[in-house]
Formats: sequence, structure tokens, C-alpha cells
Amino acid sequence: MKTIKKLPILLLFSLFCYSNYAQDTTQVKLDDKAKMELAKLEKKLQEIETEEKNKLKKIISELNAQQAKDSLYSSKDFETIKLENAERIAQNIKNRQAIVQNQIDFLKRNGYLSDEVSIDNNDKEDNRIESIEISKGRIDFSWKDEDDKKYRNRTQSDLIFAFGLNNAIPSNGGINDSPFKVGGSRFFEIGYLWSSPLDKKNFFRLDYGFSFQFNGLKPEDDLIFFEDGEQTVLDNFERDGQVINLDKNKFRQDNLIFPVHLQINTKKSSNGDYYTRSGFNLGFGGFVGLNLNNIQKLKYDFNGDDEKDKFKDDYNTNNFLYGLSAYAGFGDVNLYFTYSLNPIFENNPVDINNVQLGLRFAF
Repeated sequence: MKTIKKLPILLLFSLFCYSNYAQDTTQVKLDDKAKMELAKLEKKLQEIETEEKNKLKKIISELNAQQAKDSLYSSKDFETIKLENAERIAQNIKNRQAIVQNQIDFLKRNGYLSDEVSIDNNDKEDNRIESIEISKGRIDFSWKDEDDKKYRNRTQSDLIFAFGLNNAIPSNGGINDSPFKVGGSRFFEIGYLWSSPLDKKNFFRLDYGFSFQFNGLKPEDDLIFFEDGEQTVLDNFERDGQVINLDKNKFRQDNLIFPVHLQINTKKSSNGDYYTRSGFNLGFGGFVGLNLNNIQKLKYDFNGDDEKDKFKDDYNTNNFLYGLSAYAGFGDVNLYFTYSLNPIFENNPVDINNVQLGLRFAF
């Protein structure tokens, strides 16, 4: 309580010092734009003291709570710590108001605002205190955009990449009936996503964007894909009438997809809304896309020579893609699942649908 009582005296002193700054009385007539800028600056001047006082209240409150729990300092030392924070806040008010007042003086004298300081972005970090931790001999403050409600309640963007297992499930069976190697068939995905809040509490968000996806399939038993009219079949690879044992046989599809997910956030902030990436989150939705390229790569030994073949073809694949996808995890790391609703190949007697399970990371 002593610290709170001393705060008004410090604030009055800082305001007294501020009011005695030399003022330039040379002024020009302001146009409408300059008047709007002046109004913003004058409003900011009034808001600074309130912002800093609220910050001090939060600091004192958390310091009191942690001291009551841990009792790291004597009562005298702890009062000194709180007084030092009050003095720091008073100095913050003085410095911030001086910056804004200088802009006001410049604007009145010249009729336009200097480019050095932005009204809208000035001091936006001052309300981003995430936590205060007390340890013997030091007090640590941390800041984070994610703890800023204004940051959470706006569209954000992330670079994402994902990787994991890729396979294809036949329509007349399950994953155990797949003709592709489980461990050897993999996928990689890289893209860019936007995330927009759907409600004021940030409980629901809409994630949307685009990704480049590279899906690999490795057939069992040294088989490769061949086009047989309008169908695509797996068969042995022959050369000069000889069936070849393959060291590597891989079929890869390069796709451009556009995923859309409804994300649910579960970690609640002290403001009553929800964090976007912190804590457990999950999303479910789907994707549409286009098949851009199909490549089949082979490595084998033929007559003592190491051979490599690469075939690029249509392979009767579906050019338009669509399916379901979901993710769940903590923070920026999620377990990621996709399932294509349309088959990989057109006109085949048995449809096979692509399925993926892996990890997705956001940056």
C-alpha cells in the first residue's frame, strides 16, 4: 500500500517536469489531415498515464502474489523493489509523453507529422507483459504477442511444413491390403496459412491457405505403374525381355492444395478469451487441389551397370483433388491426418485413395 500511495507523488512530479518543457509558439494553419493527426496525438498523450498505471498495478499485484507464496525477500527489501518499479513507471510516463509532445510541437510548427514516429504503432509493446517471475536477486519480465488480446483477435499468418507416412487404401480392403510399403512411402508438404478469429473469444478460428504437397508411394514386390489404355496397373519391370529386380521404385505425385480448417482453441487467457497457438488445439476440415506432376523413379542393376530411369507421365491420375483433413496437438506442433475422397487413378476397377499421417509444424 505504501508503494501505491507514493505513486501519485511520482506521477505528479513527472507531469510537472513535462509541463515545464520549452514550447515553440510558432505555428501554421493545419489542414484536415493534420488536425486528425493532432487529435490522435493529444488522445495518445492522455492515454499514456493510464496505460502505465495499469501496467504498474499488474506488476505490483503479481509481485505481491509471488512474494506471499515464496517469501524471497524481507518486507523492507520487497517494498524497495516495488518502489523501484513505481519510479520506473513514472519515468516511462515522462519519457513517452515527451516523445508525443515533441510530435505535437513538430506538427503545429510545420503542418505535417514527422516520419520517425508512427502514431498507430507507437509503444504498442507496453501492454504485452506476459509474466513476472521472482528469483533471489532478480525479477524477470517477459513479453509475447500471443498474450496480447488485440494480437489474438486478428488474422495471423504462418509458414507450415509437414512430413510423415503416405499410403493408399484400396476401396475393397483396408490399409493391410495396400500394395505399397508402409515405411517407405512418405509425404512432404510446405505452405502458407492464414488464421482468422470467428468469435470475440477466439475459441473458433478459420485456418486457410495453400500448400505444395509431394506424395510418394513405393510398391511392393518390385512392381511399377504402367498405363493400360485408360487404366493404370502395377506390373513387373522388364528390359530386353528380362524381369528386373529393382533397388528402388518410387511413384511421386506433386500437388497444389488449398486446405481449410475450423480450429478450436482450448487454453483460456486471463482476459477470458483463448490463445491461438498455446496449449492444446485441434482443427478439422478438408482440402481441394490440383495434381501438377507425376514422376516414377527406378534404380536397378542391368548387366553389371547401375541404371537410373525417370518417367514423367499422366498415368491416368485425377487432376482435381479433394478430401478430408484434421490436426491436433500442442502449440505449433500437431499430429496431422489427410484422406483423399477421390481415387488417385481414374477408371481403375479397384479405386485406391491416398491417406497420410504425420507431423505438422507452424512458424
